[in-house]
Amino acid sequence: MPQDDLTMSAQLLLESVEEDTADLHEAWEQLQRILNTMRAEGLQPPEDLLKLEERMQADFAADNKNA
Repeated sequence: MPQDDLTMSAQLLLESVEEDTADLHEAWEQLQRILNTMRAEGLQPPEDLLKLEERMQADFAADNKNA
């Protein structure tokens, strides 16, 4: 899949999360699928998606420690 399509998918995902934060775990899984596809195809994910990945991973790790 072309990088532009993957980037657009990620952008749509981010917009949907901003509108409805109810299912962040689903958004996390979708983000992981997009990034894994980019990496598997040898594409460099955009920096903003990598930062979002790190932030979400840290948030979920903190939630798991507090649970």
